[in-house]
Amino acid sequence: MLVNGVTRIDLPSYQGGPALGPEAGCGIALPCFVAGPENRLAVPVLQRLLSDEARGEAAQTFNPLVLIGPTGSGKSHLARGIFRRLHDLHGSESGEYFTAIDFAREVRAAHAEGALENFRDRLASLSLLVIEDLQRLPERVFIQRELRDTLDTLIDAGCTVVLTAQGSPAAMAPLEAGLRDRIASGLTIRLSTPGTEARHEILQLAAEDRNLSISPKQLQSLVQRIEGPASQLLRALSEWELSGSTDDETATFREPVKLKQIIAIVARYFSLTQAALRSSARRKSLVHARGIAIYLARRLTDLSYAQIGQGLGHRDHTTIMHAQRNMQRLLANDAATQQAVDELQRILTAV
Repeated sequence: MLVNGVTRIDLPSYQGGPALGPEAGCGIALPCFVAGPENRLAVPVLQRLLSDEARGEAAQTFNPLVLIGPTGSGKSHLARGIFRRLHDLHGSESGEYFTAIDFAREVRAAHAEGALENFRDRLASLSLLVIEDLQRLPERVFIQRELRDTLDTLIDAGCTVVLTAQGSPAAMAPLEAGLRDRIASGLTIRLSTPGTEARHEILQLAAEDRNLSISPKQLQSLVQRIEGPASQLLRALSEWELSGSTDDETATFREPVKLKQIIAIVARYFSLTQAALRSSARRKSLVHARGIAIYLARRLTDLSYAQIGQGLGHRDHTTIMHAQRNMQRLLANDAATQQAVDELQRILTAV
């Protein structure tokens, strides 16, 4: 459904169905995936996969489907919605949902108990398999080849396979070559965190779900202030709700993150001095930490490239822009960097 320039892809709620991963007790779960212009290329594929009529054809056309993107881009929300749709239609025996770590744990347990064939038979009967966080799959060859053989069996049998990862599996060096080839044979969709139009729609939907009376001015203020994933938007909306303010001019929010806080936290996280981060030194570890500080400053503050450059040792704004672009490329393919950014962002935005 197209609303206000964005597409809503309806997803079944987990209430009354299986609660997956952190969904148990997650508070609010949007009943749809909101796709703005930044994710428009993903819409036709996802609509076909979620359609009762087109699912079979879609499973043959792009299988496996690999959803990649940074934390908060909605890949887990979509994967779980697809899983619940099949669960609702065909019952609990038709699909299996694993994180990569859970899959590895079950393979090891089945092997230790002499029940590996039973485990394989169970998976071979599925209509849908979802495996999340592929970048966390253990490097043990035995585990990775078991997943490779499982994908071969299920795809040949017409089972729909949905995988999620933070970066492109083709660039994941720890993955066994054969497994990378199986994954690359399907369709990979890169998702981005919500843009302006999508953030507005997400906040509008969440406010309606909570029966909140929020003015267009207050809603737009939140949209402009929060340039992050849906979880940050929903947290900001909760803060607005808890403030008890209905006056556009007096609505209060958490104190904005400052550049000096980012520099201090990043330096401490990487066991560096703040002076070193601001220095002209080009040691690899310093360049990496400095790039993360720049990325966080652009994401969590309203500072310009020039202002960030001034705070980081009077660097030119073009240097900051270059570092930001390099970090965005690295985040798309390096799980360790993405994890560090996620942890630092949680520290900096903690209530």
